[in-house]
Amino acid sequence: MLTSMVGIAAVAIVLFALPLGIAVRSLYKNHEVIKLEREATRAVVALPAKGLDRNRITVPIASRGVTLGYYDGHGRLIAGSGPRDGGPDVAGALADRVTESGGRTLVIAVPIPDEAKVVGAARAAESASRVDDRTYTTWAAMFGLGCLALIVAALLGRRQARRLEVPINDIETIAVRLGDGDFTARVDPDHAPELARAANALNQTAIRLGDLMARERSFTADVSHQLATPLTSLRLGLESALMTPGIDKQGAIEDAVAEVERLQGTVTTLLALARDTPTEEPDCDVERVCVDVAERHRVSLAGASRALVLDIDPALPAAGCSADALREIVEVLVDNAERHGNGTVHLRGRRAGRGIVVEIEDEGSGITGDTGRIFERESSRANGRGIGLGLARALADAHGARLRLTRAAPHPVFAIALVTSRSDHAGEPD
Repeated sequence: MLTSMVGIAAVAIVLFALPLGIAVRSLYKNHEVIKLEREATRAVVALPAKGLDRNRITVPIASRGVTLGYYDGHGRLIAGSGPRDGGPDVAGALADRVTESGGRTLVIAVPIPDEAKVVGAARAAESASRVDDRTYTTWAAMFGLGCLALIVAALLGRRQARRLEVPINDIETIAVRLGDGDFTARVDPDHAPELARAANALNQTAIRLGDLMARERSFTADVSHQLATPLTSLRLGLESALMTPGIDKQGAIEDAVAEVERLQGTVTTLLALARDTPTEEPDCDVERVCVDVAERHRVSLAGASRALVLDIDPALPAAGCSADALREIVEVLVDNAERHGNGTVHLRGRRAGRGIVVEIEDEGSGITGDTGRIFERESSRANGRGIGLGLARALADAHGARLRLTRAAPHPVFAIALVTSRSDHAGEPD
């Protein structure tokens, strides 16, 4: 980066210096030509009134390095300094023109008029080395300034490179950490304004990747939590149907297909939650969902000498919630009551104003400790309820429901507050 910056500065200086150097030489030459023309004109003015009288001519004192000479109408030197034969320059002046010539010597010749005719010429000359000396001195100064500009550019480039080195290294480090799976890595966007957009873009990418991975982990954990037991029961049921003589295999297969369809609905619901695109089913039958969940758990509870009491108010309205989502929420809560509770499990459904409340209660000792964190996923204080209760809360929030622990101990009660579907509000006053 430093080398490129110095190279760019060098090219810019050269491109600027070349035409400037040529212009400087032309300027100095024009300056000397004007000076010589002024000296020759002054010599013409200094002539006596009677014209070119050799005996009466006094050559004026010229500037340093300048020679003056007077030439007659035949181009011969009659006074002052210069070549004996004036040459083309004097000949041009005798033709009533101001002439100029260059080379090793700069020459200016101007005509000397007398009564409307040219009677001679005044010639001023100096060595061109004066122009060269001034030009070379200026070029040397320009070269020095160019070198100074390159040094300044190198110092500024080095400073800029050092200033950008740290944030660039930070971005590189963060990119490596993201590649290693650390999506909490962030770049300070205020560290270098030149890289602020890149830093913000990288931070946004890290946030999106972290959210994506978190959703993937949650989906994996949720699927594992929700499908492990049902898949085991499904396998045992099918194996029992194969091994037990005289069993109704057709009925077992139909039950298995129904269970597979339910599991498919579970996967669809969990996948929609992971993608943050919850399905909407405004005509969820709350009673049917509760009956389905109760029927699946009654057998397992009976095996542990426990009961499940279903108490659903008659003619409950439809709920504005996905049936699959509500089924998963109730399933988690009833399963928790079966695994971690005691005694009879009560599953109730009732009207509450313009809404519906589903409650799950068991007769266990209840939940102790920090109940405010019971819905956190994989919480160390959730006593094994972290994944299921976290999933139930997430499903409830995603589908417009509310899940609360209304009583922690004894006999813990979880309540699901649902809104009724819009069709049930049709015609009601606002």
